[in-house]
Amino acid sequence: MRIAPIIRCNKGTIGLLLQLLFITVTAAAQERFPTDSLRSELEIQTVDSVRCRLMLEIATASKTTDTTSALEFLDQAKALARESGGISCLGRACEIRGEMHAYFGQYDMAIMEYDRALAFYNEADNDIGYYETLKDKGNIHLFMAEYPQAMSYYETALDYYQRNGMVQGASRCLNNMGIIYKNRGEYVEALTVYEESVNIIDREENPREIAQGYINMGNVFVYLGSYEQALEYYEMALEIAESLASKKDIALCLMNAGVVQNKCSNFTEADKFYRRALKLAMEIGDPVLISNSLINIGTNYSEMGRLEEGLEQVVQGCDIKGELGDERTISNCYIHLAGIRHKMKEYDRAIELFMEAIPAKEALGDQEGLIRCYLGLARVNFDRKSYPVANQMADRALEIAEEINALEHIATGYGIKQKIAGSTGNYRSAYRYAMEFKKYDDSLVDESTSKAVMEMEFRHRSKILERENENLRIQSGLTSELMKKRNAFLYSIAGIAILLGAGLLLGLYLLRKLRYTSFKLEEKNLVITRQNLKLDALNRTKDRMMSIIAHDLRGTIGNQLTAIDVLHRLEASDKKEINRKKLLGNLKHSASYSLELLENLLHWSRLEESDTFFHPEEINLSVVVKSCIDLFDETARQKEISIELQIGESVKLKADKIMFEIIIRNLLSNSIKFSERGGSIILSAVEDESLIHFEIADQGVGMSADQLDKIMNNGGYTMRGTANEKGAGIGLVLIREFTAIHNGELTIETEPEKGTRMMIAFAKQS
Repeated sequence: MRIAPIIRCNKGTIGLLLQLLFITVTAAAQERFPTDSLRSELEIQTVDSVRCRLMLEIATASKTTDTTSALEFLDQAKALARESGGISCLGRACEIRGEMHAYFGQYDMAIMEYDRALAFYNEADNDIGYYETLKDKGNIHLFMAEYPQAMSYYETALDYYQRNGMVQGASRCLNNMGIIYKNRGEYVEALTVYEESVNIIDREENPREIAQGYINMGNVFVYLGSYEQALEYYEMALEIAESLASKKDIALCLMNAGVVQNKCSNFTEADKFYRRALKLAMEIGDPVLISNSLINIGTNYSEMGRLEEGLEQVVQGCDIKGELGDERTISNCYIHLAGIRHKMKEYDRAIELFMEAIPAKEALGDQEGLIRCYLGLARVNFDRKSYPVANQMADRALEIAEEINALEHIATGYGIKQKIAGSTGNYRSAYRYAMEFKKYDDSLVDESTSKAVMEMEFRHRSKILERENENLRIQSGLTSELMKKRNAFLYSIAGIAILLGAGLLLGLYLLRKLRYTSFKLEEKNLVITRQNLKLDALNRTKDRMMSIIAHDLRGTIGNQLTAIDVLHRLEASDKKEINRKKLLGNLKHSASYSLELLENLLHWSRLEESDTFFHPEEINLSVVVKSCIDLFDETARQKEISIELQIGESVKLKADKIMFEIIIRNLLSNSIKFSERGGSIILSAVEDESLIHFEIADQGVGMSADQLDKIMNNGGYTMRGTANEKGAGIGLVLIREFTAIHNGELTIETEPEKGTRMMIAFAKQS
């Protein structure tokens, strides 16, 4: 199959449809067999890791044809992965969700799922999954025309692929980088990376990747107006597709060739290519290719003046797009339909369609699509002689086009503004806009600049290759001569040895430099990772503190306000039936809890910020403990709890007084909280040669082994006291951390209904 040559060419204005199809949507009958096989295997598998993998494969196979089923299998896989500790499976599940959101144009959701996948892959040390997801995240930014972010992700992934010899991943990164260069108008750079992507691929193992590279290079030549060269690359891609018997790839090549023929006003040839592509798309049941072919046929008809027929074909294609649910392509359909309505002079309907497309393009972040909408509105309003509105729409299009450096659209925008200025008699502005149009139009398609630069680039490469071949021929001739002359044999051996030695030294130097650079990069990555982990911990602390402040502190302050309001109303009415003493006691208890909670929150925040203010000094243990007991005298009296101090006045240790008081207060507060009315608490201390063993024992409710495990391993765990007292779960965190700062050791012995003993061993010299 050969692509017909171009007979005549001019600069048409039809939009270029050269889309990269990242996900192939096949007919339901084609999808049923592989998923049925996977489901059958899933039913007989018992190993969790294998079951998780099969669920993910089923979800991948049905993610665009049966989203409900895909989501169900993803949820099952995630649940199984959490139970079995399969971190990589969790990452893959999030990655598939991201791919689904990306396919349906939900880009914000896709980025969120990709970020989750990156976190799981990083935790599992799964580099392949991590960098593949990073590349996918770059694709989202590419769709949204956020080129700097996309380029950053591609370059990072490309570096990993190249260092590990993963040529297929490297080729895909290079292809996507070429798209960015092409959209920026940097065509030589685009051709360079496309050529590199083709050269690194094994032609036997990955011919489809090479075909994609050829298509991309053809797209660049279309932008440059070099249609003959574009068709040459499409023809090479078509030969590969035919050798693979891939109807989908053949159809894609034919559609691209049809677009070129349309650009050259060869509408009959374009129609032939489009219809051949449509026939293949219908044979394989691919709705995306079918709808694209119908829309191409319709827009080609409209260029031929067959507007009614063109409208009918585009409507059929748009109906299929609507069934697929892809917001990006649906909004593109509005633009195609609006263009035809404009040519039919149905200006109001054309404006309505453009206005319907704009909100969808804004939601998707499709900057290029927005530009097309505003340019279309400018043209329609110009033809309606609504020059102020047309000028406003052109300005909006130019603003967005200049943000993403879309040269073709910038040139079009200035061309429209030139016409508006000329029609309104503003000839000075018309001249200025004409100069701007010429500048951008020349930079886009002027053969004296862009084509010359490309030809210089290719000539430069050809000269390098010729020089290398010439050097090889010279070396071969010299070697033959030296072999004939025995007298020069030793000199040649010595020369080769010197060259090898120099090469070896140079290689070792470069290898060492490369290792040093890699080490520095890994070191920086480690620092960034640690900073991210620290920031994540601080965020969790902030969230925890906000939760406590919002719930516990808000509750206690609310209780205080309620009590104060009751007292106020009671004093105003002189009623005596309410127990003021009890009410004031509750108010005091609530205020004390609020104060304790605030103090613990303050110390916890300082602890999380690594700002402990540790200032050890010699303190009298008996005096410090006695002052802490006095603080809880009223609380203990209300519950009729006796507190006994069994610490000698001579017991001293070196510690931070403020931290130590916090430890004692929280230990004593817990003992009172979980002691029954009429119970007793004993605080004692025993010292030996190097340690002081401090102990607080109560006869309270005690704890089960499960409760003790939660207390020791989860600082946020809390229980209600015997008098329904509340806690925030911070106290034990402070006890553990401040004890560790003093190089102490916390031990808890407890038994349900028999009380609790909490023991801390301190060094005499902390």
